[in-house]
Amino acid sequence: MHKKIKLLIELQECDLKINNIQQRKKQIPNKIELISKKINKVKEELENDLANLNSLKKEKREIEMKIDDMEEKIRKSNEKLSSIKTNKEYRAALKEIDELEEQKSQLEDRLLEILESIETAEQKHKLMQEKVKQEEKEFEKEKEKILAEEKVLDFEIEKLKTHRQELCEKINKIDKTLLQKYDFLRSRKGGIAISPVIKGVCQTCHLGIPPQKFNELIKGDSLMTCPHCMRIIYWGDDERYQDQNQDKEAKEAQ
Repeated sequence: MHKKIKLLIELQECDLKINNIQQRKKQIPNKIELISKKINKVKEELENDLANLNSLKKEKREIEMKIDDMEEKIRKSNEKLSSIKTNKEYRAALKEIDELEEQKSQLEDRLLEILESIETAEQKHKLMQEKVKQEEKEFEKEKEKILAEEKVLDFEIEKLKTHRQELCEKINKIDKTLLQKYDFLRSRKGGIAISPVIKGVCQTCHLGIPPQKFNELIKGDSLMTCPHCMRIIYWGDDERYQDQNQDKEAKEAQ
């Protein structure tokens, strides 16, 4: 009976390790997505800066065209002065030229503002381009690190699965129904099919075992289950199981 329990304890530890690694593997896409979102945010900022820069350049071209158009109107208005015969028409023409000059001056002021904004936007865009390049390098570096970690986890899982198969074969040689019972309980009890009982208390459901049943458990003559959670139980203070755990801890520390 003790041999069965030892094998089940080792099998459960193996299954828990496999489950733990599988959970870590599930987080890998999330890690990659997280760093991907970071670089996408920087790229989005770069696109927005570029759109703003292009918008400024477009406005610059439009204002330059308006200034050219305004200069042409002023030139034509000045040419007409020589052909005007009355003072009233002359004053009206001068007023029109003044208004055109004022509009042109306002456009030129706005053009200067835009030129300054373009210079600032170009500098910012250049810095953002450098930042994106740096972020892309960091992204690839971090991604490679994560994928390397995934390979290590895959290797560990395969090694544990091989060990699990060996344990299952050993258990089946002793008791063909025991492995079925273990797998059944594990699938319905949150991955924990076997639990130690220490000082009369099941260490998984944390409920007390009746004294008579606990005395039977200490004898270790038969396979027993917790009357509360129905898991397979064993006497946790049994030195044979403690020696087993100590041996495993020593192996893991090497």
